[in-house]
Amino acid sequence: MLYKAAHEILDTYEQLKSELNALKTVRGARINVAAIFSIGMHALPDYVKKFMVSYPNVNVSIDYFSADKIYQMVLAGDADIGLVAIPKRDKKLDVYDFEDEPLVLVCSPKHPFARESDIDIHKLQFERFIAFDKGVPTRVWIDNILLRYNITVHPVMEFDNIETIKRAVEINSGISILPQPTILQEVANKTLNSVSFSNEKFFRPTGIIVRRDKILAQAGRYFIELLRKKGT
Repeated sequence: MLYKAAHEILDTYEQLKSELNALKTVRGARINVAAIFSIGMHALPDYVKKFMVSYPNVNVSIDYFSADKIYQMVLAGDADIGLVAIPKRDKKLDVYDFEDEPLVLVCSPKHPFARESDIDIHKLQFERFIAFDKGVPTRVWIDNILLRYNITVHPVMEFDNIETIKRAVEINSGISILPQPTILQEVANKTLNSVSFSNEKFFRPTGIIVRRDKILAQAGRYFIELLRKKGT
């Protein structure tokens, strides 16, 4: 009985804290966003710029964490909004669709695949591959795509973030499959080549997560609404 009552007291306290925060004036307000690095660096800036037009006095603080850490922070109330790839469902979270990022083959300009305008995914069979670490949601997603096409690649390196994968591909250590928005700068600088797949259009879904009982101020609600519009 004590355990149950204590939980109810803490839940009521958190609810009250959220409601009081929602009553704060916009001036000096802050929205804490926790995002995986690739989304925070490549997708979020345009949305923040649009948001600042309507709420110039609100500070949007963006910090980068692993997906597991982001779920923990959102559930604990340490982050108002989380942005992750391959979002998972949780009864304590509201999950909204964000951007579906096209997945493309990425290789060094020195690699033979760089000459292709598009490529059949079966050509990746037994290729040297720069992969995400096991357990990273994007690794699981890409592995499932390869499995669906009965493709076996040869992972020569594994990293927990896109930036390091890109550096390894740039020196021609292997090829990879990455979200297209994350490599636009390298393609423009001609340090990487991007090749679309001819079989079908592959995507990596991303999502917005918010604690279900979180009460956001008007600015926070507007920011989520802006993200859900996906740039339209």
